[in-house]
Amino acid sequence: MILTLCVAVVFSAVSMVSVRASLLTQTTSQSQADFSNMVEQAQTGLDASDATTTVQIQQLVNDLASNLQSDGASNLVGVYMWSRESTARSIIPISTEPTYEDVITSDIHSAVASDLNGNVFYQPVKLPISSDALGADTPGAVLGTVLDYGAAGNLEFFAIYSYALQQQSLTQIQLSLLAVCALLSVAVGVVMWMVIRGIVRPVEHVAYAAETLASGNLDTRVDVNRKDELGVLQRSFNGMADSLNQKIDELEEASASQKRFVSDVSHELRTPVTTMRMASDLLEMKKDSFDPATQRTVELLSGQINRFQDLLADLLEISRYDAGYAALDLVDADVRDPVNAAIEQVAGIAAAKQVDIRAMLPNVQVLAKVDTRRVTRIIRNLLANAVDFAEDKPIEVRIAANRKAVAISVRDYGVGMDANTVAHIFDRFWRGDPSRSRITGGTGLGLSISMTDALLHHGSIRVRSAVGEGTWFLVLLPRDPEQGEVTDSDLTVDFAGEAADDFSITGGFGVAESPVAERSSALVLASKQLMPRHDEPETGNAATDDEEGGAR
Repeated sequence: MILTLCVAVVFSAVSMVSVRASLLTQTTSQSQADFSNMVEQAQTGLDASDATTTVQIQQLVNDLASNLQSDGASNLVGVYMWSRESTARSIIPISTEPTYEDVITSDIHSAVASDLNGNVFYQPVKLPISSDALGADTPGAVLGTVLDYGAAGNLEFFAIYSYALQQQSLTQIQLSLLAVCALLSVAVGVVMWMVIRGIVRPVEHVAYAAETLASGNLDTRVDVNRKDELGVLQRSFNGMADSLNQKIDELEEASASQKRFVSDVSHELRTPVTTMRMASDLLEMKKDSFDPATQRTVELLSGQINRFQDLLADLLEISRYDAGYAALDLVDADVRDPVNAAIEQVAGIAAAKQVDIRAMLPNVQVLAKVDTRRVTRIIRNLLANAVDFAEDKPIEVRIAANRKAVAISVRDYGVGMDANTVAHIFDRFWRGDPSRSRITGGTGLGLSISMTDALLHHGSIRVRSAVGEGTWFLVLLPRDPEQGEVTDSDLTVDFAGEAADDFSITGGFGVAESPVAERSSALVLASKQLMPRHDEPETGNAATDDEEGGAR
């Protein structure tokens, strides 16, 4: 609308300049033509006169000026004559309209007085007496020349013309153009608003439907009420929603079938695997009587059956999660007990790989409501993963607790992982380095099961890792899962940054308060002092006595 208004104003300005120039040229030509006729009429009258006395000459000039004023154009304001030279027989100056006599400037008067060739002089002027509606002076023009009259000498002849009518016409044209500009802008604005409204509203409906569809309402559709491109958009959206709905149904059906298949196969394989386990145990008991090759075969068979049993156990656990049957068996327990149990379970493979597990746990109870079996499994899986990638470097296990949350830290200083690998470590059947020799023989489900166990506690597992610097897991669990999740601000320890390779932490390790009221007559912190490695600076900020309620 503003652009249309600007174009209209520019067009009007150009039109006004053109119209004004045209009117000026036309009016000037008319005035000059009328003045030429008046000069010819006056010269004819003077030539035909036989006046000889001063009185006769004066009367002749008076009559001639009166006739010229009467016969002149409608915009002729006044006629003025006076002698060119001061002589005894010079006439009294004649003015048919004395009011405008001062408009004849000395410039044009001097030009006419000094002319010897009978030229016509033209000068635009302003007529101050008559004013238009805007209060500006009326434009006009003065034309002058010399009339040859031998009896009285040459006469200076002037005529003043008013352009008031032309000025009024020009003003009327200006007002009309302004009105047209305003009406055109309003009309264009209304049309543009209607057009844009007709385009935007259907698009808004489609956008709103898309947001509703994205929020999970897969039955959202838009009304198809147009036959143009917007109608194509409406039909395309509905087609996309139908296809998406169909694809989701297919995926859900495939996922359900896959879950049923895993569950059914896992349950069906338990009986034959149990039988194989019994047969393997029987052979294991008698392997000393076999030849060396057979003994080795029995050992390999027993190992593979163990892996098969672990895989079935993990698959059964996953199937319980998918079916929604997984539940917590919460008891008030000392968190150190499942942690120590997990360390004992992986102690054998850690010793085989010459990896030192350093358990730096508080020497006071850390009581919380937990499912000890699941917590043990979480820590065992994290330790088994750390052993595989520790590369003969120690693994550190620590505990931090406050009134609302418990944090269990498992850190190794092995090969570490890049950011892309960290993003997938909790995915099912995903292994960061399948080519690496692994003593634990993992199934690719351990970390996924650990994360699910943590989520069942309304907690989480957070990880930081960097290539060549190792991996650090923080298992964050609420002290009472029945109270729901614990906000980050209430955690006793957490990673400070968001980057996957940022090992800085907030808080410190230790017990800020006894987990149960009957055991917390005083805030006692007597956790073992964690000494930093000689080649690794301590990261994070340990809790102070004032901040955590006791010594670290």
